[in-house]
Amino acid sequence: MTLMVVVFAITANAQYSTNYYNQYGNSIGSSTTRSNYGGGYTTDYYNQYGASTGSATTRSNYGGGATTNYYNQYGSSTGSASTHSNYGGGYTTNYYDSYGASTGSSTTRSNYGGGTTTNYYDQYGRSIGSSTTRENYGGGTSTTYYDAYGNNIGSSSGW
Repeated sequence: MTLMVVVFAITANAQYSTNYYNQYGNSIGSSTTRSNYGGGYTTDYYNQYGASTGSATTRSNYGGGATTNYYNQYGSSTGSASTHSNYGGGYTTNYYDSYGASTGSSTTRSNYGGGTTTNYYDQYGRSIGSSTTRENYGGGTSTTYYDAYGNNIGSSSGW
């Protein structure tokens, strides 16, 4: 399960771009998210050379929460995710492979003073990393990713 999970709100007809970097600051890819006609949104992923590596479509569920379906660059399903709000705040996302088997989960909560922290777990509930997201002065967001031991493994910036 990739640790690159970016959460944000998209208004109608809006577009949101994110650039990803490794722990040394080198570009490792990007994504562009756009709203879909009729609701939901689509994210297209690219490697550092601009070649497509896949996509994801997210839609709201009747009764609450959201479902995301992931595809490779050929349009074949590679998995899905289901997100729901938690009692008391924050939300949880459960990840599945293309056969519906659990591959892990994540929990996101707001931080005192601003920003959010997301903790990632494998399918057995063991921590595999975390990320912190903060708003940038002047707009956009920055996310820093950490492994299970707290080591910086990369970052992303979106606007």
